[in-house]
Amino acid sequence: MKTSSVKWTLSYAAIQFSFWFVYGTALSYASPYLLTCGLSNTAIGLISAVACTLSVLIQPALAAYADQKESPSIRILLILMSLLMLFASGLLVFFTGKNALLCGALLGIIIVVIQLGLPLVNALATESMNAGMPLNFGIARAFGSIGYAIMSYSMGQLIARKGAEIHPTALTLFILFFLLSLFLFQFRKIRFDGRQTKTESGTFSAFVRRYPVFSIMLGGCILIYVSHVLINNYVYQIVVAKGGTSEHMGIVMASAGLLEMITMFLFPWMLRWRKSGFWFRISGVFFALKALGTLLVGSIPALYLVQLFQPMGWGLLTVSSVYYANEVMQESDRIKGQAYMTMTLTTATIFGSLAGGWLIDAAGVNGMLTAAVICGTAGTAIVWMESIRTKYCR
Repeated sequence: MKTSSVKWTLSYAAIQFSFWFVYGTALSYASPYLLTCGLSNTAIGLISAVACTLSVLIQPALAAYADQKESPSIRILLILMSLLMLFASGLLVFFTGKNALLCGALLGIIIVVIQLGLPLVNALATESMNAGMPLNFGIARAFGSIGYAIMSYSMGQLIARKGAEIHPTALTLFILFFLLSLFLFQFRKIRFDGRQTKTESGTFSAFVRRYPVFSIMLGGCILIYVSHVLINNYVYQIVVAKGGTSEHMGIVMASAGLLEMITMFLFPWMLRWRKSGFWFRISGVFFALKALGTLLVGSIPALYLVQLFQPMGWGLLTVSSVYYANEVMQESDRIKGQAYMTMTLTTATIFGSLAGGWLIDAAGVNGMLTAAVICGTAGTAIVWMESIRTKYCR
């Protein structure tokens, strides 16, 4: 890469790296912290479900506002959201061990805000590239996966040594790191002529009318992500059913995280061969294949091999969806496109989390994995058919 490209890519990579530190700490380590506070698993599940639902409801309005000519830049919005999270995490530090319900509510607020931030972080990259900045999103996003992997290991070690009460303090430090990376990223909003004004409709119904094919494709994405959530949220149960332990679970998750970075690093070169829409469709196929492989294998070594589908599944969809949404949206709708794409994962998390446990209790792990295969296959079929017609979306 050229020197200017390296500079912008590394600057944005710091944002991805620190963002996934905050995201993973807030969501993945919410349960051990809230259990320590005295909340039940049912209460924790309710907090997570409510937070995800609120983020789904708020995202369209936030994206419509961010797309307006008069709105602050994405960078400024992320800084303001980070300050809100910092305030909430500071209160968490103070109230830990004093008020369990208040701690649950404060962490719920952080979860809502960090999920609202995901499409904006992605849109920050696409807006920068649209403005002519030589930024390599694939490589920068790989740093996000590296950050998540480091966070997972370091938080596990930290909680094992210091206890889950350390969670709010660590989260506060990670938010400060994220804020610093945003301040160092020198981005200014480009006032495109096509940027929507306040008088234009930013509702989901208006979006569907403008992009009917893209909107149908979002339904396919939800099904694909439900397949992903059913597997990802119940890895421990799957590993135990295959004859493994929590140690094997850690190896499965770590190997999947490391493998997905391969595609993220290679994606800029992959785009030279085929456009993002092609890779977007291909990623769905590998989600379905991973679900099928997870269902069929009967041993832990075979389950390790199934993780080889991860780079062309989750790894490919993560980067291709960002490029794809940016390419098919008009200038006035690009942030909304990223937001609705992110909402598919949040929506799938709600359905997958609620359905997964019920399916395991009712039909066992194999019954749950069968549902994952069906969802992945159906979602891939929808995405494949609808994204082919992307040029007719506008």
